[in-house]
Amino acid sequence: MPFGSGDRAQLQQVIEQLGKLATDLAAVKQQVADQQHTIDQIRRDTTAAMTGGLTEMQAIARDALSRTDEVTSGPLAGIGGELVALRGAINRLDSRLQARAAGPPETPADPPSPEPEVEKPQATPDPEPSALAPQPISEPGSIPEPDEETLQAAAGISAATLHAHRDTWEFLVKHAGTDRHFHLPAGVHDTEGTILAKVSGPSLVAALTSLHDVSHTAADPGTRAIAAHLHERLTETVQEILTRPHRGDGADPVRIVIDDRAAPDDGGGSVQ
Repeated sequence: MPFGSGDRAQLQQVIEQLGKLATDLAAVKQQVADQQHTIDQIRRDTTAAMTGGLTEMQAIARDALSRTDEVTSGPLAGIGGELVALRGAINRLDSRLQARAAGPPETPADPPSPEPEVEKPQATPDPEPSALAPQPISEPGSIPEPDEETLQAAAGISAATLHAHRDTWEFLVKHAGTDRHFHLPAGVHDTEGTILAKVSGPSLVAALTSLHDVSHTAADPGTRAIAAHLHERLTETVQEILTRPHRGDGADPVRIVIDDRAAPDDGGGSVQ
């Protein structure tokens, strides 16, 4: 059958419809692509929000743990210092009571004489209550005053690192802990029995004055010897600063090392 004009018109309509379908399909594809892009953007935003939220939560948790450690470690260190200071006060009171018990008994200046009763008022009167107080090793007023220049130099030290044995540190805290200028350091590190403590200038002043007093008034000679040695070592460090003064950065930090040792063997044999 011959291909006529009607067939051409019908074919043209089919072609136009196919063109419209192609256009509609392209529009649908674009809508799908736009929706996929939107979905991808939503996924990225959600992932970023979740990641940021987790990071923020972790930061908050770390900050809370850090604050908890600060809140607990500070009071615990303060309580420990107060307990050591209280034990030092009790030990000093016990030493004074022992010195009082070991002191010589009070004796009258003259032996009692068989005088008539009318002359009894001439006998030696009973000792005053103050005479019963524990007598220090040095008489009142005979203790030399601490060197004010050394105390002023110690007050100017920002912080000094003390290297000492645990027992030496406990002795220092026990005798200087009750001084109003002594402050127990927040960070005290114990490394195999060796204490590393950063003490302030006011704490050094308190240590110098307290050790000076104990070295002259303690009843026990061992206590006086330990206090005198520590006082001498602290004074040597402060005197070195007086000899070579320096302020601010550019100088070595102050170190107080209480660790006396024998000189190394030079190969000549051991001391007999």
